[in-house]
Amino acid sequence: MASRLRLRRPRRLAGAAGGLFLAALLAGCISVPTGGPVLSYTVTQGQGGQSQPNPQTIAQPPRASWGPEQIVQGFLTASASFGTRQQIARQYLTADGNRNWNPGWTAVVYRNGPDAVATPTGPKDTKATVSISGSVQATLSTFGGYAVPSASSAGGAAPAPPTFNFDLQKVGGKWRISHAPDLLLLTSYQFKYDYQLRNLYFFDPNGDHLVPDPVYVPLQATAADLMDKLVYDLINPPGDWLAPARTSGGAPRSGATRTLFPPGTKTIGHVTLNGGTAAVNLGGAITRAADSTLQQVSAQLLWTLTGSGVSGPAVQSVELSLNGKPWSPPHSDQNPVQQLRQSNKYSPPNGAISTYYYLDATGNLQSSTGLQGKPQKQGHIGTGYSQLAVSPDQKYVAAISNGTLFVGRVGHPLAKRAGAGYTSISWDSNDNLWATMDSMIVMLNGTAGPAGPQGKPVPVNVVDSDGSTPDSEPFSALRVAPDGVRVAIIVGATDLHFGAIVQQAGERPTQLNVKIVLSPFSVSSPGATFTAVTWFGPNNVITLRDPGPELTEYPVDGGDSTSIPAQPRTSWITASYGNPLLAGLPRGAMWADASLTGSWIPAGTAISPVYPG
Repeated sequence: MASRLRLRRPRRLAGAAGGLFLAALLAGCISVPTGGPVLSYTVTQGQGGQSQPNPQTIAQPPRASWGPEQIVQGFLTASASFGTRQQIARQYLTADGNRNWNPGWTAVVYRNGPDAVATPTGPKDTKATVSISGSVQATLSTFGGYAVPSASSAGGAAPAPPTFNFDLQKVGGKWRISHAPDLLLLTSYQFKYDYQLRNLYFFDPNGDHLVPDPVYVPLQATAADLMDKLVYDLINPPGDWLAPARTSGGAPRSGATRTLFPPGTKTIGHVTLNGGTAAVNLGGAITRAADSTLQQVSAQLLWTLTGSGVSGPAVQSVELSLNGKPWSPPHSDQNPVQQLRQSNKYSPPNGAISTYYYLDATGNLQSSTGLQGKPQKQGHIGTGYSQLAVSPDQKYVAAISNGTLFVGRVGHPLAKRAGAGYTSISWDSNDNLWATMDSMIVMLNGTAGPAGPQGKPVPVNVVDSDGSTPDSEPFSALRVAPDGVRVAIIVGATDLHFGAIVQQAGERPTQLNVKIVLSPFSVSSPGATFTAVTWFGPNNVITLRDPGPELTEYPVDGGDSTSIPAQPRTSWITASYGNPLLAGLPRGAMWADASLTGSWIPAGTAISPVYPG
């Protein structure tokens, strides 16, 4: 059963007019998922295995014979070309229109359309207005965030698609645009051809490690424009689902992540690229920052800019300067040029743990390091449990039996927790236990002692990235990412969503308010049921679906999914980066796939095998 990618908020792209065409159509076939966003694509290879050139939009200047509708459609196509700073698109504008048009990267992507309708507005047809409308697939914000329009709630009508107006007038007997909206209007094909996925990197709330925040950037943007924009977004974080907390420059705001750039940081000049080293010159408040903060800022720059460069050399290192003076981190022999290996301690956690846990037939909790490891008894917790979860530090264990939750320390008896109807459990790196129960999501606060009587379930509020409440559907499963910030959620058994955890103190000292802000990206699987989800590395999850069973690996940013042949009768899966994928089958049978290619081998008897997390 094929799944369908989808999103929830608006974006951009435009149609060609007259002699405008796409070079991509000459380069080869494009392979993309059906429906929803396309975050990556492949071009068929030519002889010798060499990839054909990336598809690009080829624009023509306006023709004297074109009417208002053709002028606007030609302008839309030309505006999608960043390679010449949209110089051809500006030929469609009047002098005033050219001065006032500054779209940046903000855009609307159309699934069908955009459709142009012209209305004469001046005497003797010297002025006209062209309205653009169509079925919106998604929107792209000025910082590159991609989102789809919100679906209508039960019983409610879907929001009306926006209409954009272009004002035209005749100049020397030729139609030109006197006013154009400050955004790009693109077809879905132009978006696929013109944009690539990048990651901004922000820190987790504790400042321990980096968390990727996916954004889209134009393929044809110059290296300088691209790097300038990425650095700007690190200093002025986007207000998306992974939005960093804000303590100044506006109302205080709790967030899922944080940027270590001090408020009041400014860029001086452009980011330059020389021999693979990106030079970033900053001023303002950051010049007073401690070396420890500057090391974290450098890590954000390194991870965000690495690989940038478009058609030129890719960024491999970063040189940070403060008011023009190169800064050298401690213990660097006064070398201001830094590479990723110097920031590995901040790298996004991948959750790689080779030890897995399971129950044997007599109710003993066992652990094993690798498939060839000797089982180690960790205590006796009894039989009848359908699901296990072990904390990443391997101190705590939780188990579900007939919808009842039991929690305790590894090697000790488990205690029954409050509530009923539990369906899934997952630990984060702070020893907080997350669970779905009775169509709700709850958290047992680790700082209150998840194994003690004070660790009571805290209801978790789930909201869309704009703060609105999503359609009410039961949450059937949840899994926390290795970074402790992001989560994968199965909603209504047919939809896979991703979200970011935001925690903030309540009005009372012991009160904690917890919410999950949903990403605009989701996966819909009509006609099939998601039965399990597990993280695999920092950016991917693997799902189990019935009927089938079917295993699929999904990038959290919405890239192409990968099908993994499943062992028949698989009822449970668990994954750890760099370690075998484990499948649980009826009667305690366990199989392992070391390569994620469907090459399964029997791996003994284990009830509810799990990697920590």
